Amino acid sequence: MKRMKLWQQIFLCSLAMIMLAIDIIACLLLYRSHQLLVKQEQSRGVSDHQSFSVNLVNNVLYERLKQNRFFLAEETVLELIQKQTDTHAEPGSGVLVAKEKRWLASRNPEAIVASGLDEETAGENVYQVKIIDVGSHSYLVVHSLISIEGQNYDIFTSSDVSKIYLFRDQQLQSIQILSVLCGCVIAGILLGLLLWLMAPLKKINETTRQIAKGNYDIRLEEQGSSELMELCRNMNRMADAIEKNVNALKKVADDRKDFIANLAHEMKTPLTSILGFGDLLRIQRMVPEEQRQEYAGIIVEEAKRLRTLSGKLMELITVGNTTLEKEWIALPALFAEVETVLTPMMEKAGIQLQSHPIDGMIWIDQELFKSLLYNLIDNAVKASATGNVVILEAKQWAENRVRFSIIDHGIGMKEEDIRQVVQPFYMVDKSRTRKHGGAGLGLALCVEIVKLHGGELSIASQPGEGTTVSWEMEVKGS
Repeated sequence: MKRMKLWQQIFLCSLAMIMLAIDIIACLLLYRSHQLLVKQEQSRGVSDHQSFSVNLVNNVLYERLKQNRFFLAEETVLELIQKQTDTHAEPGSGVLVAKEKRWLASRNPEAIVASGLDEETAGENVYQVKIIDVGSHSYLVVHSLISIEGQNYDIFTSSDVSKIYLFRDQQLQSIQILSVLCGCVIAGILLGLLLWLMAPLKKINETTRQIAKGNYDIRLEEQGSSELMELCRNMNRMADAIEKNVNALKKVADDRKDFIANLAHEMKTPLTSILGFGDLLRIQRMVPEEQRQEYAGIIVEEAKRLRTLSGKLMELITVGNTTLEKEWIALPALFAEVETVLTPMMEKAGIQLQSHPIDGMIWIDQELFKSLLYNLIDNAVKASATGNVVILEAKQWAENRVRFSIIDHGIGMKEEDIRQVVQPFYMVDKSRTRKHGGAGLGLALCVEIVKLHGGELSIASQPGEGTTVSWEMEVKGS
């Protein structure tokens, strides 16, 4: 089943609420008007009833004075009542006079009889008013008790009030017709207004559809009401975020593709050497000792290079998922341990390592942090010539902050190389790096380790002048 569109739902709900409100207000006004007319008819009916009762009493009194008697005979009173009843000239009206629930005189008593004469008798000067329906007519019946010549008489009068109910029905019919006409006019105005107000949403919907199809460059014009402008603004932000994420995913995919290609290439070279020289040793029966040692040395070096490559690659893959085991480590002790471990390698390369720690403690994963320092110093050694100095230092940078730096005075890098050197497998001087058994993974690994410790690696370098790699961390005074 197809669901209604938003504008259709708003249109129908709004129209229904408006029409309901109009009908309720019109019905309330009609009800109040009808009640006012009913009260007016009741007042008029009671007034006519009073007039009949007063005239009847006055006629009896006049006849008594005329006959000069203290009391009139009951027959005379009944004659006066019948005469008064017969002369009641109101059109559509009726009169009934009873004594002890026995009719004495009446004129058009149908409505009065239909109202029920067996009800409890009213008291003097108390009027019972009732509206009843007889056939297609409505009647107002008034009942009271009067005393004539010491006797109590029930007086009933009725009047036709059908006109007020007919007027009410006519008004109700008029309201229904006007309601339909007003509904049509309001529906037209509301529909036009809704289409005008929903036009920006239609544009937003179309733009969203275009974005879903991959057109991430499209943007919405911020116009309309404040809510729609905010919606357009948020849609544009969403499009920016989607475009950014898609570009990032594309970059990740491209980087992964390059990573796999570089990995295959890096593994191909040492494997080719190992297979080639191993095959020479297998095929040649008589290999001079000097040549055999040369071939075996190449195989060993290339195997070491493969081992280094696989180890660095594994570190790079797993470092982001490593659970850090941090502890407070004293900087002087850490630097001394790094210097002790690297001294043989530095002496073999003919390069001096100078360390300059400060007193203090840092919150680190010791093994990861040492791997960071080893990689950076190893890179500095590879870039340096025999007799150069590599400096490992820690300086107070700000309150509770320390800046680590590894400084060399080697070949340095160009600015475009600095931006790419942290990418896996990127090498500024591939022949020099491979000569030292490198694979271009060290700096990429270092960047991840520094991030895990809340820092950011920065590189400053000039060709022929050397390179400085630095980052900041929190330190606690000793």
